[in-house]
Amino acid sequence: MGNVIRVLFLGWNDAARCLKEAWSRNPEAPRLVGVFVQDGDSMDLPQGVAAELVLKDLAAMETSQLPELALEFRESVSTRPKELPPGVQWVPARVTALLEGLCLGSEEGFRYKSVVETARDAVVTIDESHRIVFFNKAAEAMFGFSKEEVLGKDLSIIIPPPHKQLHRQYVQRYVETRRGRFIDHTVDLTAQRRSGEEFPISISFSVAELGGRLLMTAMMRDMSEMKEMERRLIQNERLASIGRALSFVTHEVKNPLVVIGGFARALLRKAQVPQEVREKLEIIRSEVQRLEGLLQEIQDFSKPFRLQRERFALVPLLQETLAMFRDSADCSGVEFLLEAEGQIWLNADPDRLRQVLINLIKNSMEAMGGKGRLVLRAKEIPQDMVEISVEDTGEGITPERSEELFQPFVTSKPGGTGLGLPLCRKIVRDHGGEIKLQGMPSGGAKAVIYLPTKEDPGNEWGPPDNLQKQDG
Repeated sequence: MGNVIRVLFLGWNDAARCLKEAWSRNPEAPRLVGVFVQDGDSMDLPQGVAAELVLKDLAAMETSQLPELALEFRESVSTRPKELPPGVQWVPARVTALLEGLCLGSEEGFRYKSVVETARDAVVTIDESHRIVFFNKAAEAMFGFSKEEVLGKDLSIIIPPPHKQLHRQYVQRYVETRRGRFIDHTVDLTAQRRSGEEFPISISFSVAELGGRLLMTAMMRDMSEMKEMERRLIQNERLASIGRALSFVTHEVKNPLVVIGGFARALLRKAQVPQEVREKLEIIRSEVQRLEGLLQEIQDFSKPFRLQRERFALVPLLQETLAMFRDSADCSGVEFLLEAEGQIWLNADPDRLRQVLINLIKNSMEAMGGKGRLVLRAKEIPQDMVEISVEDTGEGITPERSEELFQPFVTSKPGGTGLGLPLCRKIVRDHGGEIKLQGMPSGGAKAVIYLPTKEDPGNEWGPPDNLQKQDG
């Protein structure tokens, strides 16, 4: 037999009797210590249970016999009995009332409670006064509150600010009219975690009337991952269309551009070209060179590539990348720091990863205007992942802008192509990872890369919904 919880029943009714009978069939279940009987309680107690246990006598009990939990079955009692020993957790009557619906009359009811408690979806039940009376383990994980923190509290703690009072009004209206639009239906709404983060949920409502009281239950599923998948699908379909168009434009523009650039360079090599003409030819040559660079970025972005994976130590690659910038005269006003925890091994394409890091560091340098502090960090995190971050002391970035910059041709730099960050995201996601931008509370911005330390055999060519759709 495992560790059992010693329970004191404060009062006795049909729900208490049913719960005691269900527990008696389960050797791992809580063990009943005693019952406190008040006037009006049923005296039809199970055999072996004391007919009366006065609270003041608890202090005389041995430590091993003291209850750890006190279930309140006495109706109209709303405050913790003062006579309870210290450390005994008291569960108010409005909470134990839920047990009546889950356990009354059958062993199946008790089994149902066990299923609900361990369900993957969050299950939350409130009473007519908008107070939480049931909060299963999935709800604890979803919202970040423990059961003990929320039972008996107002439901508004998990409702976003714009809807807190409205939901209370909806519940009150249903209690008065027994009519509700969403009862027995599934709808998409927004909930709020303990941290204040709002997130999308799919929620279905049901109502039960027990002992003349209404209990309203919501079953909720976190839709954050589903919504993110939908967003990515729309984005990747858009990128695939852009990729096909870019391939056509690159092919049609590149050849005449090469001819124009060749003519300009050939004329510049002639000594007898007048200075005025030479200046104009130099502009043509410079602009052709810029456009050739843009076309190369477009080609890199739109063309599928095969990752050349190998197992390598990450820290030396980071050191080499930073050294490229430290030795540059343009970076003399920047302090470069590398912070890495231990030896980190990756199974990835080192050249592609270096390409991403160079792009991110260049962005940070431009954001700081060539002066400031840049920190490159790397550490292993749970689930066989590595976190690499580039943090600067530049002008920072807003949450809205941080996602926009991953869209093709969106840029914050004069003369920028707007393809650097989209290409970085493509490379990182082809490795099975993710990249994000975020502003720092103290100013500046941070780019964070998450990469798996082990190769995903099914991801050798990158995710199936990337720009490879453009072929054909």
